[in-house]
Amino acid sequence: MKVFLLILTMLIFQISVRAQLFGSKTEKENLQPKAASEHIVSSVKASISDITGWVLKEDTKWISAKNVIPNPDPKYILPDKVLGQDNLAEMEIRETQVNGKTYAVLVLKYYMPRYEFPTLKEGFYPGKVLDFYVFPAERILQILPDTLSLGVSHSINLDVAVSGRIENYESKDIDFEVNTAIKRFAGNRIVNPTNLLVAVMPYSMDGKDHVKFKLIKTYPGEKIYQPFLMDDIVVSLFNHSYYECMRNIFANFFNSAAVLALADMPAGEQPSDFNGFFIRGVRAYDRNDYYNAITDFTNAIRLMPNQKFYPVYGYRGNAKFKLGDMEGSLNDLNAAVSLKPLDKQFLSVYAQVFLNRGTVKYFLKDLAGAKDDWKRASELNEPKSAEYLKMYFK
Repeated sequence: MKVFLLILTMLIFQISVRAQLFGSKTEKENLQPKAASEHIVSSVKASISDITGWVLKEDTKWISAKNVIPNPDPKYILPDKVLGQDNLAEMEIRETQVNGKTYAVLVLKYYMPRYEFPTLKEGFYPGKVLDFYVFPAERILQILPDTLSLGVSHSINLDVAVSGRIENYESKDIDFEVNTAIKRFAGNRIVNPTNLLVAVMPYSMDGKDHVKFKLIKTYPGEKIYQPFLMDDIVVSLFNHSYYECMRNIFANFFNSAAVLALADMPAGEQPSDFNGFFIRGVRAYDRNDYYNAITDFTNAIRLMPNQKFYPVYGYRGNAKFKLGDMEGSLNDLNAAVSLKPLDKQFLSVYAQVFLNRGTVKYFLKDLAGAKDDWKRASELNEPKSAEYLKMYFK
């Protein structure tokens, strides 16, 4: 049962009205199954950019800024005035397979001070930099805020296998750079120079759920990073500065890759239970192999027909939508809607079933039904539903 609870925190991949209506390809082309990517690393599974930085000023007052932990000294000048003590423009998460094992790829985008005339330190401008960290996917399960105690600081060692930095990344092929590093790691031709720890503290304030977090960059030696895992250090990590975002945003970010951490099934091995078929189905879905995904989800349901687990129907309904089977998709999403989770912490994820069913109804010309489902999703704080309501029902 524990594995089901972990899967329930997973984000069901959304099906998009906009992608179908406004994509560069025709609707028929969009609905065709796509071949698996040749890249080692997957496309971006989730991202976060709505981040606030906080710092304690003179031990009396907290000040904040969007995507920046400000410098508390009022006399600071460039570059600290722009970049602060630390800054984080965006986080992305991807997935890869190395020697039969699943790894997550955490990408951090931020700015570093650059000068047109470095020797004179004149002509300052913020230079775009990207760091990436490849680590065992099972570590994600320790970061999920739904599994952590409210108001308690936690520190997780990601045990990074390989990392790297890409400057001026907009002018470079990020996938190529990351793939090259992963290939070198897979061939034992690289020694990782850095490690990363993530400190997390979920908390509630004024009826809203938030997460404080810190990204602690260290060297890989255990003696170097071990102090940040000690209780007396962990409790003080958020005393002076931290980043913050809404709890559901943080959870969905890591949940998008969490299911891949639940099992590492060797290539070619045939699943034998509900969990195995479901996980393999999610992996097939993620690489756009919708026919095989539907087969695996169907086998999972046949093995446990009475299992009240809405994601298996939600995913199968999404896959059928991708293949143009609107009626079949609607039937599965109706089944998913009927399996409402009892635990309130999963309602924000469950809300995506209403978002997806509304999308299917929209394509079936059931505009009233689509509007009603998107309203129900919005009532459960699903962010994209409000965008759809505004765009298609002005």
